[in-house]
Amino acid sequence: MSLDSSPYTAPSSDISINNAKGEEVFQLPKFSAWGVLFLMIITLGIYYYYWLYSRTKVINRICDRKISSILTGVVLSLFVVSLILSLYRGLTEDSGSPYDLQLALAEAIFNIACSIATLFWLYAIRNRLHYMCKLNKRSAFWMSGFLTFIANAIYLQYKINQVIEHKEHMNKIELNDKFQPSQSFDDGVLRATR
Repeated sequence: MSLDSSPYTAPSSDISINNAKGEEVFQLPKFSAWGVLFLMIITLGIYYYYWLYSRTKVINRICDRKISSILTGVVLSLFVVSLILSLYRGLTEDSGSPYDLQLALAEAIFNIACSIATLFWLYAIRNRLHYMCKLNKRSAFWMSGFLTFIANAIYLQYKINQVIEHKEHMNKIELNDKFQPSQSFDDGVLRATR
């Protein structure tokens, strides 16, 4: 026991989520999970890819474990081709063209490939968030693989918001502790008896 510590002080432990630089998570945008859902519905899924791309840009700027630009390029290319095929097929659906079956097959293949590649991208973002925040499975901020699969960007945005709010709360507590004068137990007892 050192000279500074008293045997009567409560033990302390660090329960905050710390990362190498400390405040990296604040660079991720805090945005309502309901807003993400609403924009995904209104834009017919286009916002989902914008969400993935914008978060990837921020993560790649602040994290030493980058998400591959090849992955993002492949997913976005597959999405654009899939979108073009869907639009073309929708516009020419009543034409009775003999290529309708082949077009439908190509569209289905691109949709499946895009969905699988998008899941890889989504889980890459999830893994980088775990790495940046130094999360483990026992952490309240751990992002479940199952819920990530089910709710995608909505769930990840919700968890990002949780981490940011926790960091803000911890910083506020830390700031309050720095600017409040320390008070010993004896001072409080003396005031209470006066």
